[in-house]
Amino acid sequence: ICTLQGARSRHVTGKRAAGVTLARSQFGDLRFDRVEGHEFAAWLHQRHPRSSQAASTFKKGRSALCQLLTYAIANGWADATVLAALPNACASPPRGEWLRPEQVAALNALVSERHFTSHQCFMWSCLLNAGVRSSELVRLQPPILNAIDGTLQVIGKGRGDGKLRSIPVSPEFQEQWSAYVREHAPRPTSWLFPVMQVRFVKGERFSYEHAIADESRHCTQKPVRTAVAKVRALAVQEVAKGRMDPSLVPSFALTPKVLRSTYACCNLTLHSQLGPGFGLDLRSLQKAMGHESLDTTAMYLGDVADYLNRHR
Repeated sequence: ICTLQGARSRHVTGKRAAGVTLARSQFGDLRFDRVEGHEFAAWLHQRHPRSSQAASTFKKGRSALCQLLTYAIANGWADATVLAALPNACASPPRGEWLRPEQVAALNALVSERHFTSHQCFMWSCLLNAGVRSSELVRLQPPILNAIDGTLQVIGKGRGDGKLRSIPVSPEFQEQWSAYVREHAPRPTSWLFPVMQVRFVKGERFSYEHAIADESRHCTQKPVRTAVAKVRALAVQEVAKGRMDPSLVPSFALTPKVLRSTYACCNLTLHSQLGPGFGLDLRSLQKAMGHESLDTTAMYLGDVADYLNRHR
């Protein structure tokens, strides 16, 4: 629907907005089977110009168009040759935005219930120790931890209901998981991160607390992004007070994707320096992150090879 008519839920504007939709392009008045493969390719380049958009944006646009054409071919509305005319899409180059081990240790020290709620602290821990996406994080439930083999059974991206994958986690994180479940006592079918609300408490001075607003629904990804960004803001304050080395504060914005890259890089660093039994090797990392291709995993590794060379 977005490829044909545009997004219905929100209107995207500015530099990052995609170009004209297919229905509003020069092919909008044609019957679907009259549009040829090279014309679909030309429209794709117009909608996602490589000169002004990231490679990953073009890749997503191409993927959406491929799904549309595959559906059209299956229904007899287009010829199978239209897919062959589409250009190849390359992945975005690896980015060096990940937290080095010394930065992780410094920021971990700031994530306490003095500044964060227990939900926010555990969000941070899940992102760092399991490398889950924010969309997966908000859908975590108590029974997915398998204490026998020390893995999380997470349903990730994929067709239908998504692909199930096993993520090895450390005994320390398993204990954090168990402690969090004991503290909040969610039902097995409940979400670990339900919808929360701020409730004011009357007393000598007005204060507030975070309470569950609806335990039948999980929270959105916005609270996850807010909690992660707050960690960096707190680190900047610590530097201003002279209580933290400025080199330990990342120069880039902290996001859940940065923590996912950190999970990948730190696991590979640990395995490379200490050997089997520590961290994850490249193949195990690929499976834990739910990637079909090692090329996708490599995008999250950034400049980890340079880091390893400097610290051997």
